[in-house]
Amino acid sequence: MTRRIIASLLVALSLSSPAMAQKRIVKVELSIEGRGQVMLDLYPTEAPKTVEHIVNLCKSKFYDGILVHRVEPGFVVQAGDPQTKRLKPSELASMSDAKKAELRIGAGGSGKTVPFEKNSLTHVPGTIAMALSAPRSATGDSQWFINLESNHQLDGDYCVFGKVTKGMDVVRKIRVGDRIKFMRVVDTPTAPRKTKSL
Repeated sequence: MTRRIIASLLVALSLSSPAMAQKRIVKVELSIEGRGQVMLDLYPTEAPKTVEHIVNLCKSKFYDGILVHRVEPGFVVQAGDPQTKRLKPSELASMSDAKKAELRIGAGGSGKTVPFEKNSLTHVPGTIAMALSAPRSATGDSQWFINLESNHQLDGDYCVFGKVTKGMDVVRKIRVGDRIKFMRVVDTPTAPRKTKSL
């Protein structure tokens, strides 16, 4: 009887090993005013500090009211600068790059940086990555970008920490000046389920 219990425990432990465990995912909903909803999966296993930071910002409603300040067709959509909250959407949409630089639009954040986390995730369409002041720098904060196309020239230089799972059509419609209504965590990872022995 004891051998049978030990054998069952060994099977249960092997099934719950890291190799067999499901990938941990944090689900986030991003709502863009006038455009629609975008669902994101964030990957805390691949980028634990980055995801924790973004999740904390979402929970504090940091992103509510922030404007999208950068859209590069065929490249990226970028947001997360709280300084944009003081601007009207039409004002930002018509602003020159020189004026943005003068007002330091695109330079703002929450004031808490996260280290660069290198992983094996690549910049394919729909992936979300941490914007940095320089490649591989430790000055990532609240700004992120979504890849509109494959941008493999960025691989290894900017931390990919998630991917759009629904609403990529919405992402492709986003324009400079669009307002984030909210960015909310809708589901967080749970501890691996214990396998019952038969």
